[in-house]
Amino acid sequence: MDLKTDKQLSLRERNRLRTRSDILDAAAEMLGESGYSGLALEEVSQRAGLSRGTVYAHFPGGRDDVVREVYLRVADAVHARGLELRDEASDTAGRISALARAYVEMTSSPSGRFYGLMGPDVTPVLSGVRRTSESFEALIKLDLSTALAAGQLRQGSDSDALATALSGAIRASGARAAVTPGTAEQQIAAVKLLVEGLLTKPA
Repeated sequence: MDLKTDKQLSLRERNRLRTRSDILDAAAEMLGESGYSGLALEEVSQRAGLSRGTVYAHFPGGRDDVVREVYLRVADAVHARGLELRDEASDTAGRISALARAYVEMTSSPSGRFYGLMGPDVTPVLSGVRRTSESFEALIKLDLSTALAAGQLRQGSDSDALATALSGAIRASGARAAVTPGTAEQQIAAVKLLVEGLLTKPA
């Protein structure tokens, strides 16, 4: 929300949005600490300094509503950051590793740790939600297809298969950074090295 928009909102609406954000902040950190199965709205409300009734007033669907909103907020932030960094990159390896940076930076933070460690128990809750990883994989495929057309990938390379493999490497890097945040830069560099190893010459 920008300053101009904030000024246009009523005090009541600003307070509502602030309270909602406090709930999501608390839930995000708790998801990173104890996962979906360990998330209790009573504890979320205590950490946010709110009553349980206030949490339900903002999220009538309870825990699953909260988890979906936390996920969407983080996914949107990763997606926006990835596109921003990708636009600043000047070559294929830089563009693809920019997406890795956006993802790994988030999962190595307390509020984004859960994003790299989501287990199968949360999958039904996120059914139908567009995943940033799918968008990133499509961008990686585009970059690899462009490199292939420019003769920068070995002829006959399957850009679809390579994009899927690199997407998996990015997710695995995010998972490691979530467990050991100090490895974030190493994982980002590793993804870039993988891409550079595929290229026959600088992009």
